[in-house]
Amino acid sequence: MTPSSSTSTLEHGVAASLNWRDDGWLFSAICALLLIAVIAVTTFIIGLPYMRERLSAASSVEHTYEVIGTIGDFLLGIQNLESSQQHYLLTRDQAALASYNRGVDRARRGLSQLQQLTLDNPHQQDRLHTLQDQVHGLLTITNRANAAADSGNVRDAADMIQAGDAAKLRNGIRHTVDDVVAEEQQLLRQRRDAQADLYRRTVVVFIGLSATAAGGLLLGGFALAMALRAARSARRETAERQRLLAMMDLAAVMLRDFDGIVRFWSEGCHRLYGWTATEAVGRPAHALLQTVFPIPQAEIEGRLRRDQEWSGELRQKTRDGTDLIVQARKLLRPGANGQVPLIMENVTDVTPQARAETALRENEARLRLAQQVGGIASADWTTSEPRALCSEEFRRLYGLPPQQDAITQAAWLDLIHPGDRDRVATEMRAVAEHTDSVASEFRIRRDDGGQRWIAMRAVSFAANGGKARRVISAHQDVTDLVAAREDLTARRDDLERQVAERTAAVAEAEMRFRAIFDSQFQLISLLAPDGTTLEVNRTALETGGLARHEVVGHKFWTVGGWPRSERERLPEEVAAAAAGSPVRREAELHGTNGRSIWIDYSLKPVRDAAGGRVEWIIAEGHDVTERRAMAESLAQAKKMQALSQLAAGIAHDFNNILQAVSGAATMAARRPEDHDRARRFAQISIDAAARGAAITERLLSFARQGEMHTEAIPVTSLLGNLRELLTGSFGSAITVQTAIAPDVPMVLADRAQIETVLVNLGTNAREAMPQGGTLTLSAEPVHVVRGGPFPADVPPGDYVRIAVADTGVGMNATTLARMAEPFFSTKQPGQAIGLSLAMAKGFVEQCGGAFTISSTPGAGTTVSLWLPQAAEEAQVQAGTDLDGQHSLIPARVLIVDDDDFVREVLAAQLEAVGFATLVASSGNEAVALLESGETVDVLISDLAMPGINGIETIQRARALRPRMPCFLVTGYATEQAAPADESVFTLLRKPVSADTLARQIEAAVRATRG
Repeated sequence: MTPSSSTSTLEHGVAASLNWRDDGWLFSAICALLLIAVIAVTTFIIGLPYMRERLSAASSVEHTYEVIGTIGDFLLGIQNLESSQQHYLLTRDQAALASYNRGVDRARRGLSQLQQLTLDNPHQQDRLHTLQDQVHGLLTITNRANAAADSGNVRDAADMIQAGDAAKLRNGIRHTVDDVVAEEQQLLRQRRDAQADLYRRTVVVFIGLSATAAGGLLLGGFALAMALRAARSARRETAERQRLLAMMDLAAVMLRDFDGIVRFWSEGCHRLYGWTATEAVGRPAHALLQTVFPIPQAEIEGRLRRDQEWSGELRQKTRDGTDLIVQARKLLRPGANGQVPLIMENVTDVTPQARAETALRENEARLRLAQQVGGIASADWTTSEPRALCSEEFRRLYGLPPQQDAITQAAWLDLIHPGDRDRVATEMRAVAEHTDSVASEFRIRRDDGGQRWIAMRAVSFAANGGKARRVISAHQDVTDLVAAREDLTARRDDLERQVAERTAAVAEAEMRFRAIFDSQFQLISLLAPDGTTLEVNRTALETGGLARHEVVGHKFWTVGGWPRSERERLPEEVAAAAAGSPVRREAELHGTNGRSIWIDYSLKPVRDAAGGRVEWIIAEGHDVTERRAMAESLAQAKKMQALSQLAAGIAHDFNNILQAVSGAATMAARRPEDHDRARRFAQISIDAAARGAAITERLLSFARQGEMHTEAIPVTSLLGNLRELLTGSFGSAITVQTAIAPDVPMVLADRAQIETVLVNLGTNAREAMPQGGTLTLSAEPVHVVRGGPFPADVPPGDYVRIAVADTGVGMNATTLARMAEPFFSTKQPGQAIGLSLAMAKGFVEQCGGAFTISSTPGAGTTVSLWLPQAAEEAQVQAGTDLDGQHSLIPARVLIVDDDDFVREVLAAQLEAVGFATLVASSGNEAVALLESGETVDVLISDLAMPGINGIETIQRARALRPRMPCFLVTGYATEQAAPADESVFTLLRKPVSADTLARQIEAAVRATRG
């Protein structure tokens, strides 16, 4: 079936109620016209002006109908945009926003059509201009409300829609439309009256003309009059039918058979569903639209046959599969000339409204469920209303009948304990009149005789356009909480009880969180993933001596007492935490008094429960300064423990050295005239002394305390010296060997600490081999890349891997997982302090490297230190020896030492390289020489001497001669030899070679003389 045939079918259906007069009347009129041709011509000539007036009047009536229909379409557009906007504000559904835009277009299109249709009516044009301004004003407010809702201010958007301006504009639109409709209705009445009057005059003319004809022609005249009347009725009904068709074309209207076949499909249906009339006509409507009926279809058709109409909601689908909810109104129209009756169905898209109602019901259901689960009751009261609406949980809480859904304030106050009633009434009056919110606790008496404690929080805001205030209150049974609090309060003294009474009100969740947050001893900050500080607790602020506004809103690493090194490292760690990887380490921080404190610091990502995305980062730390100091003390004790274990081997080495020195000196003394032989034995003595100096230097370095001083250390000599030291200490049961790669680079580390770590690891290895075995000290260069076959704890970079491997008993996985924990030990209490591996791990990480350990039960353990390689320039500098050439600058050196041998040998060595010397056996003697005016360019003093020590001697000497270079030469390893001010003197440790001392003196003299 084509659209044209469907349209004629619709016309047939709409005109089904029309009944033409008998065709015989028309035949009689034609016969009469033939008989009175002359009279007809005369009648035509006379009646032609009247006919023109009648046609003009009919056209005016049709025009008025079209204007009224367009007004109806405009009003539908206004109604659609208002309902769609309300749905959008409730649900933020983009489909509702699209429906809102369609309503705007429909209203504007209708207004434009009205302006075109009433161009000949100045009064209507004025009203339509007013209506246009009102619609523009209303659209401006609704657009602002939509924008506010998009930014999250839904309440402000609702206030805009309900405000006085919007209400005035809506009322103004309705009044203006009423005026336009009233004007058109008046014009319609006038035009109908004019049409009727013209008709009467025409009839009179025609009757008069007909009366002049022969009596035999009376019947033909009567037939002609009836034909004219029928023609007039047909034209009027045709105009009405055309107006109805135009309105139906704008609206979503379809015409179908009882079997569901579409016979007519309006343009409105095309816009709503997406199918054109050509595509829809002739197809089953319900199969096409996938209609879901609220009740059986047969029941709907039965009601149509009985009541001639049915209305209700249907669920359908558009051409693109979009779900629609439509309000359908079905009318049963009898077919023309006995044809099958048709069903005319007018549908309106109510999807936004239906979804809004569904969302509202779901929200209400969730709220009721949350109230039931949380035991939270609610009441809603407007000051202009005498009764408050109460929830189901409210009725249960206060013991009200299940069917009671409202309560007056007076009745509610009667349920409150008399001791609390006046206070609660005062608080409720305050919140209803001027206070935004109030929180209170009070007792209630239930009908069952029980007494319960209730915590209430009430908030108020303007309602009814500001004429009243709306109060919403939440109530919760806190009887158990109050009982527990009272029980605790009873055990405290009066002061604590008073504090508990003042804090009895239930605080808001944020206030409770702040109290807990600020009361923590840890330093806590809440960070955004980009490192911006969102929140910080009081402990952190007090530790850094900062105000809250100086921290919140700033990057985590830019505030507080972070040192420069930490500020450079923290952004990378924050980025790692933002990517989901927790970070934990110890970091240095400067406190309020400038002192350095150490914190156990961590960054923990907090993920979104739904999507797993990192939303926040919790930065947390606590002061471990005292613990580190204790660990350092214990580490020093561990050094001493290891040193005591090495004492036997060291004594053995020193005995060998003394034997070599003594034997060589004796042999040289026996035959002094044999210069070659004496020189050879002298060189043996020198080499033995150097070996003893190396041993003492290692021992002093091993026992020394203090901060880490990194330097480029040759790995080959480091492990070679360690092998000698351990070989002499472990005995013959354990073989100590080295496996060092050729050309292994130097490492950047503190010599004293790395030697301590390696000695401790060697000692641990010896204890793991009670029956003997092999200890291997190995080193190799390693280039670590991301994703390579390397331990996960080792970051990319260039390293030297120093490994200490034993063939001992090994460890299982459980023990291995805890071996690096501080104070963990597999030995009996009192036999070890459990710091060796923890100290090694901390040392390596402090050097910028990594620590790994592997072990197999029965096969041994390997501990690996991944230390950064030293830069090439550092290696070159560390490997450069001084040339030892004699001084080119003449200088006189005052040597102060209470040991005659040391003083005499040191003077001879300096004189041998070109310096003049002057000696003193005590500090007082040296000061006396200076005071006497002796020429002295450089002062060299021992530390420990009778009378005044070396430091005091240098201080007095500098007081006499401020620019004179001074050297303190000592064999002590303790911190008493460390200079308080390094600009006062240069510290050298015994034994020191003559060449080294000469170069130091020459450099100092050159610097002094410029």
